[in-house]
Amino acid sequence: MRTRTLTLSALAGAGLLLLGGCAAGDEAPDASEPTASESADPSASASPAPTEITPGATAETLAGTSWFGTAEGVAEVTFTLNADGTVDFESFNGQPFDAPTDVWSVDGETFSLTISQLQAPTGEVVDIVFTGTAATGGMELVGDDGSGTQYAMTIAQV
Repeated sequence: MRTRTLTLSALAGAGLLLLGGCAAGDEAPDASEPTASESADPSASASPAPTEITPGATAETLAGTSWFGTAEGVAEVTFTLNADGTVDFESFNGQPFDAPTDVWSVDGETFSLTISQLQAPTGEVVDIVFTGTAATGGMELVGDDGSGTQYAMTIAQV
């Protein structure tokens, strides 16, 4: 089974929350698959730097665009927003992994990106939904894992 690892700084002093995605519900991750190091910390130079942010993007203008971003300055992602509303992750913390349940949408001025099938150390499978103002060039998003914990994500169009 393929896995992906997402490392996020937990809010309210909870330390690091290490999540790994599983393609199937309650199966344990396959130890033979590569995972990102717990100490992975992208350098400041790896942070996205949008040159021009233009609010007012629609689903039509975002379809087919590619993005690079960091969540909480720890998880790095590179992905493409497909016209059918799915997301192709070319890189997820340095590892290629793609789940068909990763989706995106635009509703009015709000952009939503759902990263699904993330498994917490407790075994709970969570989805993190990132939202923000739909724009081209770059976006500042806030993610929610359903338990009230929020994560900042900055993405830049590439």
